Amino acid sequence: MKPCVFLLAAGLLDAILTHIGIVAGLIEEGNPLMRLVMEQSWFTFYLIKIFLPLILLGLYYFRPFKGIVRILLYSTCFLYLSILGYHMVWISLNLNPST
Repeated sequence: MKPCVFLLAAGLLDAILTHIGIVAGLIEEGNPLMRLVMEQSWFTFYLIKIFLPLILLGLYYFRPFKGIVRILLYSTCFLYLSILGYHMVWISLNLNPST
């Protein structure tokens, strides 16, 4: 259950930081599908970022993940951790532009 909660928190943090970075003109969305969603509606973008992990939590509650699904879940957590690391890089570079 903890990886699912992490994905929910990481997804929400990613959405907020992506929104800030795009509005400030500091970054662009790397995922073409999410770029299309954002062009249509920020509200829909946030809904997707929140509801997909919530659905995953619900599925996990009824039937805990095992085998390959569990490996994929942890791989997704690592991927999100990497994305949040990327956000920290652009934030630090823009907070200290002299480097």
